[in-house]
Amino acid sequence: MKRILNSIQERVLLYDGSKGVMLQRQGLTGDEASESWNLSKPDEVKNLYSLYKQAGSDVIQTNTFPGNRVTLEKHSLGEKTYQVNFEGVKLAKEIAGDNTYVAASVGPTGMVLEPAGDLSFDKAYTIYKEQLRAIEDAGADIVNFETFGDLNELRAGIIAAKETTSLPIIASVTFFNDNSRTMSGNSAEVCAIVCESLGVDIMGANCSGGPESLIDPIKKMHSVVSIPLSVKANAGMPQLVNGEAVYKQKPEEFSSYTREFVEHGVRLIGGCCGTTPEFISAVKKELEEIKAPVLDLNMSRSPIIASPFNYLVLSKDKDYSVKELSLKDDEAVDLLIKGEFHKLIKDYKSQTMDYVLIDFGDIKETFDIWGFVGQISFSIKKPLIIKSESTELISKFLRYYPGRVGVVISDPTKQQLISQFQHYGALILNDQLEPVIN
Repeated sequence: MKRILNSIQERVLLYDGSKGVMLQRQGLTGDEASESWNLSKPDEVKNLYSLYKQAGSDVIQTNTFPGNRVTLEKHSLGEKTYQVNFEGVKLAKEIAGDNTYVAASVGPTGMVLEPAGDLSFDKAYTIYKEQLRAIEDAGADIVNFETFGDLNELRAGIIAAKETTSLPIIASVTFFNDNSRTMSGNSAEVCAIVCESLGVDIMGANCSGGPESLIDPIKKMHSVVSIPLSVKANAGMPQLVNGEAVYKQKPEEFSSYTREFVEHGVRLIGGCCGTTPEFISAVKKELEEIKAPVLDLNMSRSPIIASPFNYLVLSKDKDYSVKELSLKDDEAVDLLIKGEFHKLIKDYKSQTMDYVLIDFGDIKETFDIWGFVGQISFSIKKPLIIKSESTELISKFLRYYPGRVGVVISDPTKQQLISQFQHYGALILNDQLEPVIN
């Protein structure tokens, strides 16, 4: 399965294009789940995969994008979640053969995570585990989490993949405005920083608008991470024609952005909504004229912490404005136990400090950590550094927090502890708040 990562180090790989538009041309109706065709019309799905392979795709993506139980239940297919995903991968592998890779597509649930919505982090994790198990069992080469507009839901999928599979991971987000931020307000840089810290193999952007809309996000990602990037733009912005969404960008215009993407770290490039095999052929032609830069995966990284909205590069030569939230006295502990988190953090929403230092001390009382983290991540825009004598508390905080947290460790020789915290992307710091390991 790691062969795809070796290939990406050697050259730029060509992805495929849209599934929905192509299946609609073959008769898929608006009230059907496209992935249901993995079971009811496998030959049609295989034919689609084959068209992209003929167009030059090095990587075929499976027809499993909304293949989670939440989405499938809307089409009375919830009980066939495993089968739908397994067959989606299996059909792609039958077409791929030995010289084409299979990427399993995994999209968001369509639900909103707490505190803004009703989906808990743990529930999202469980939903993705079910889909991922089928994907790995069927033999996918890599999993592609794509079109995510909420960084924490993406994190739930990534952690589920890390803890239940051995699959390499692509993490791809989509943007909804000109500021390169997701629907939840996560910046392109923060998304890349957080996903790289979690150990994803490839970071990317997809959907959004046409390729011109993803140039800026890709440049921003490339400026803060050293891992390869992927990009899959739409065929421009759709226009409503006779009640139908029509993509009017031509393959030649779409492919004209290929060189600029490659020059800014992209090693996997294809198309999203509205693209067809003709678009992939056009990108292939462009790639044949481009010499890809050497990929330096051993590049040293700056020590960075990040909230869901902002990031901070730490430097020994700079004095930072810090606001400390101490949770050690009886009053603070009482508020934690009662779940009155807003009272604890009401004075920490200021944008003037560089980061917030949260000190849990040796608290032994139990409280709703998920609720606390949700309130913190929603209200405090600046990055966090935390310290506590409880390893369990730190681990739970890191698991739920949708950013990259700095964690203070008194004894930096405790490798097992460091590995446990780095599993969730933490930046390890010593008592002087200096990075020990990036």
